[in-house]
Amino acid sequence: MLPTHHRLPLALAIVSALSLPLVAHAAPETNASAITATSTATLDTVTVTGTRAQGRTVRESAAPIDVLSAEDIRAANATSLLDVLNTTVPSFNLPLETGDLNSMVRAGQLRGLNSSHVLVLVDGKRRHATALLGAGGFGGAAPADLGLIPTGAIERIEVLRDGASAIYGSDAIAGVINIVTNKAARGGNVSYRDGTYFAGDGRSRVVQADVGFGIGDGGYLHLAAQLDDQHATDYTSPARDTFLYYFPRNAAGTAIRPGGNQASNPTLPAGATPDPREATRDNNAWRNRGIRAFRTKTATANASIPLAATVDAYGLLTLAQRDAWAPQNFRQPLRNEVVRAIDPDGFAPTEHIDENDGALTLGLRGQLGQWDWDLSSGYGRDAMDINLHNSINPTYGLDSQTDFYIGDLRYSAWTYNLDLRRQVQTGWLAAPLEFSAGAEYRDERYRIGAGDVQSYTHGGQRVLDGPYAGTVLGIGLGGSQALPGYRPEDAVDVSRNSGAVYVGVAADLGSRWRVDLAGRHERYSDFGSETTGRLSTRFALHPRLALRGTISNGFQAPSLAAQAYRNTSNGNFYTDHILQAGSPQAIALGAQPLRPETSRSLSLGIVAEPWESASLTVDAYRIDVDDRIALSTTFREGLYPGSGALVTSVGLGAQDGVRYFINAADTRTEGVEATLEGRWDLGRGGSLRWTLASSHTRAKITGLAPTPPVLAAFNVPVFSTGSQNDLLYKAPKSRQVLGLDWTLGRYRVGLRQSRYGDIQRYGSPATVAASGPYAGQAEIAYDIGGLWITDLELGATLARGWDVALNANNVFDRRVTKLPEPLLAANEYYRYANGGPIDGSGGLWSATVRYRWD
Repeated sequence: MLPTHHRLPLALAIVSALSLPLVAHAAPETNASAITATSTATLDTVTVTGTRAQGRTVRESAAPIDVLSAEDIRAANATSLLDVLNTTVPSFNLPLETGDLNSMVRAGQLRGLNSSHVLVLVDGKRRHATALLGAGGFGGAAPADLGLIPTGAIERIEVLRDGASAIYGSDAIAGVINIVTNKAARGGNVSYRDGTYFAGDGRSRVVQADVGFGIGDGGYLHLAAQLDDQHATDYTSPARDTFLYYFPRNAAGTAIRPGGNQASNPTLPAGATPDPREATRDNNAWRNRGIRAFRTKTATANASIPLAATVDAYGLLTLAQRDAWAPQNFRQPLRNEVVRAIDPDGFAPTEHIDENDGALTLGLRGQLGQWDWDLSSGYGRDAMDINLHNSINPTYGLDSQTDFYIGDLRYSAWTYNLDLRRQVQTGWLAAPLEFSAGAEYRDERYRIGAGDVQSYTHGGQRVLDGPYAGTVLGIGLGGSQALPGYRPEDAVDVSRNSGAVYVGVAADLGSRWRVDLAGRHERYSDFGSETTGRLSTRFALHPRLALRGTISNGFQAPSLAAQAYRNTSNGNFYTDHILQAGSPQAIALGAQPLRPETSRSLSLGIVAEPWESASLTVDAYRIDVDDRIALSTTFREGLYPGSGALVTSVGLGAQDGVRYFINAADTRTEGVEATLEGRWDLGRGGSLRWTLASSHTRAKITGLAPTPPVLAAFNVPVFSTGSQNDLLYKAPKSRQVLGLDWTLGRYRVGLRQSRYGDIQRYGSPATVAASGPYAGQAEIAYDIGGLWITDLELGATLARGWDVALNANNVFDRRVTKLPEPLLAANEYYRYANGGPIDGSGGLWSATVRYRWD
């Protein structure tokens, strides 16, 4: 067992367990509950407060907040909302992955924690999760997919950087991102952006349009649509000249077997000569390192209609369709997994997802006596069909398909909310108490559907030709190459429900001291209950200086996908199994049912106005998260001798690999965030708005899940060192952003300078070097941070609503570091490191033309 969870006193939680399965979170921003907004005195922004009480400005908030306006989003020159946040918010990190499905559905992290530790709201309502488990390379995470929310439909983004599970429920361990959509009842906007990377590839085009209409007396309908078309970049190393594609020839000119490893490092045997086709081969047959190509079509409809003097009906519909492609490793023709009669020069498979995503929220809000109330119901669904093109199942020989349906993933959630708020006069406080309460009920469903029969089966065909003719193809080669399909035994269709109640009280204890107390109790049908509490306070030492702080506990329920997921995939030499954590097979191999991740957070900060029209915030925090969920170590006979007996004991093959999801570790993340911003009036020289933001973090593991005795008997660590490093080191240890925005009449210039600090990575070489700088190193450390990135915008507002802009991101064409030599594959001269804030694509330029009307 991991160390016992520490919980805040129940006095902080306020709410006791109720049998009614209800929960609540934020009502829409326009109803001034949950995340609410007001204008600041010094900056042209609106702000969130992280409280259900009346809104406070950034300087008056008890929690650290980032706010991005629609203009900030446009100036980021990014192809998705994820890239916008990564460019502009120092505490947000978006690792760039070049792998399988998780490179097409990306995910970011806040404060260095998991992507699913951030709760995403749209107009104050919980956003449904993606159907893809492990999106963005985050193991057991199934976060909301910010890449499917159109940037052109957004009025602003509010990022609360503080634990807030007691206010909003599960997932809000690191913070909350609230997307506030455009609700204008008039006017509109049409824009077109086109650009490419400096290398000439990766063309990116974005078309946006939105328009507002008034409805009746005070109602509105706002429509928005967007098309994002991103072409791929490619910075893959060409193949080494010594790396063979075709079978070598003996003195008689007959094809013979290569030396070395046939698949990963084929070499020329003594006395043999290369096949003449090696001279004309495509040395750039590998094209799988770079930004993935995608095409996303999105639309939103946002409406509100007055039904009575104090009652409005409202609704929000979001729709998205995405196609994305991920090229995979080239299979050279001398490999046994190539049917040479179909692909005489080899093949490079491409994974493809066809995704449809939608959400609809309908509600009523109004006033009843002294109560403000909001009653809503929302449904969200993500449906993903997975395909594989230009591949093969060699065990079917000439009868093999070359295109495969891999299977489907489905996730859906129904969410029902009731939120109440009122002010209560006490007689002993100068200002009224602000009281909030509510409930929520949510039904979730997750499904995996099987793929084509050939995508996962072994057809029995032997190698047809060449020096390996007649060789039996191992079980690991049965299935579509690059991505085997989901099998019928992997198919699942599961559901669960959850509910909670919450209470919040905020009070001004005099003119300088503000206290905000919240408590929440949630109950899940599959693992039980959690109670959370939060106490936030702010004390003004001076009109220009205040202290603020928060203490809270939180939790994240194991995702329905992580609890239900099962997958069987064929490698070249063995079959790999991910077992359901609660299945009899997994339990026999040491697994336990997944427990929720729980957290304890503490933050302290200062808010100051060092001079007129300037604002300074500094916040220090510590977040302890227990029972973090991740995949266990893969164990099999080839890695841990003797463990094959364990695998066969549960009915699997002797050489098969096994892993399952576990509550792997406890972690502690500490950091300091600071923001200094302001505006200078330069008189006839225009005006300059500037921002300097910085984030510093460090993380460590404070506890590890004990290795089950059944694995310890074969020296199998349940959570390997490499997995521990991946849990800790995805985000840079520090990040700084300097932003300068100068305007003079209709002209503007924007400059953003970003610095990414150290990002530690580890890799294991195929062969440990006996000499040289990496001698004896079974695990090699390298750094993919230490980067300075410069972005530039030149723009002008023209007559009659027209606007033009020229942007360059990464002006100096910086690239991520290359891997140390021992970590390269045999076919590579070099490889740019994976998983950093930038990749090997380099700089990007674009031009935008926009027409706006009132």
